[in-house]
Amino acid sequence: MITTITGSLPQNVVIQFPSGQWGFVGKVRTDLAYVSKDGKPLTTKQIDNVQQFSPRLAGVKTRSFDTKEEALAAI
Repeated sequence: MITTITGSLPQNVVIQFPSGQWGFVGKVRTDLAYVSKDGKPLTTKQIDNVQQFSPRLAGVKTRSFDTKEEALAAI
């Protein structure tokens, strides 16, 4: 069975992941959702690749934060 979500996703909803880290779900800006595999901010080329292909093919990882406050400060 396939479930279709209609409407738009909420923007930048902060949640705590099962790992204890904090991050964002919903309609999240690319630079807020991902970082380079070495933890550095994304380059313009990486942002373009994420949007054109996928995060995995762009060589990036999901961005996470140690605290909720750090996540909210990144917005």
